[in-house]
Amino acid sequence: MAEATAIVDEAARQGVAARLLGGVGVVIHCGAAHRDPEDIDLAVAGPDVRALAAALAERGYEPNARFNAMHGDTRNIFHGPGGKVDVFVGAFTMCHRLDLEGRLAVDTPTLSVADLVLTKLQIVELTEKDSADLSALLDAHELGSGQGDLIDGERIASVLADDWGYWRTATGTLDRVAAARPALRDRATALRARIDAEPKTRRFKMRARIGERRRWYELPENVDT
Repeated sequence: MAEATAIVDEAARQGVAARLLGGVGVVIHCGAAHRDPEDIDLAVAGPDVRALAAALAERGYEPNARFNAMHGDTRNIFHGPGGKVDVFVGAFTMCHRLDLEGRLAVDTPTLSVADLVLTKLQIVELTEKDSADLSALLDAHELGSGQGDLIDGERIASVLADDWGYWRTATGTLDRVAAARPALRDRATALRARIDAEPKTRRFKMRARIGERRRWYELPENVDT
């Protein structure tokens, strides 16, 4: 945890807004008792990738040259004193795409709580750790609107209102959480209601006509490098 925040601080000294997500981001918001993260996940804007790589090099991290050459415009991997550092460039993309370019200034040293929730809601095949992360975020934060240590329902609803596939995955996950975890039922149901109340875009409605007749998500490549 100390190394993760030190990387963010070092990047900031070089004028780069790098933000934590994944297990480290969740632990920062929910407490160290939640779980022990195995690696460090960061988000950074596209133009800042090289500067972040330089900041990581100063802390003893080396790039995965082959992986970064193939995927560097969207994702980079480094290894060093804190283990593996996974850098998402401009967006977090697993089963769906979450654009982060304009969101990095909302919170520090992590993404906003709403964006952390969105990274978990987009995963079709939730692992036990992903499910625990999402549950911890819902349990530790009130549903509200705007910036701060809360779940910004407006942010989440606006993202999903433009992408039927993302909406389908996210609402399905929230429904499963509400059914499986009675303590979180009210909050998951309230967030689902806020999402459903948001006016949907033309793009959303056009894709909704096709529905589940066509697969609405991507299956992410398993990256263990």
